[in-house]
Amino acid sequence: MHKRERHVKLFGTILCEVFAFLTIIYLLADGEADRLALAFGTLLLALLPMLLEKLLRCRICLPVYLFALAYAIGPMLGHCWKLYYTVPVWDKLLHICGGVMFAILGAYLFDFLVKRKDLPAARAIFALCFSVAIAVLWEFCEFGADTFLGMDMQDDTVIHGLTSYLLGDSLGMTGSILNIQSVSVNGLLLPMDGYIDIGLIDTMLDMLLETVGAIAACMIILLDKDRHPIIQNYNSINYYCIRRVT
Repeated sequence: MHKRERHVKLFGTILCEVFAFLTIIYLLADGEADRLALAFGTLLLALLPMLLEKLLRCRICLPVYLFALAYAIGPMLGHCWKLYYTVPVWDKLLHICGGVMFAILGAYLFDFLVKRKDLPAARAIFALCFSVAIAVLWEFCEFGADTFLGMDMQDDTVIHGLTSYLLGDSLGMTGSILNIQSVSVNGLLLPMDGYIDIGLIDTMLDMLLETVGAIAACMIILLDKDRHPIIQNYNSINYYCIRRVT
């Protein structure tokens, strides 16, 4: 690895660590202790690309390394610095980027474990399944946080109609409520012109976007045919191995 590239990676990692540390100080000063866990988590997440290179003895190409660092601090920016609320597409962009990142990692893990370069279709399928599995596990985490910690990670969506078997007139028949304009709970009129779906739409859309990102990454990997290696392994000759560290 060129010395300049190592320096850029180290500088990017330190910058993310300093930013996360300053965020912790800001949250403590502002009395927002409930957001500290994510800021502390970001301190660890920003180290993952460097740890991955060390543990698996591989080289992540510089653009993807920096992309991974940006992705690592994305949730902290959204939750601690309120970008989830001021930039409506922030959460969806992170999920697309997550689909791309985990598909890249899945493709590398396939070659690392199988050590064959003549199975491009199998590698793409494994990368896609790996990325989608991570997306599902993350939604489990969001559901757990909302259920047991009283958070609202599965964002609610206001809808104006619903269909359910619970509204049907007879067994096995659905019923519908359309054109919902107001909802009252325990005599309190909710301050929105519709019904709250309690996170289902957000969860499904998140998984869909992560899948789209994963498919896009897998297609690029297939079409590139390893002309531009993303991750290079220093120990074995496989799809990503081009040269040893210098």
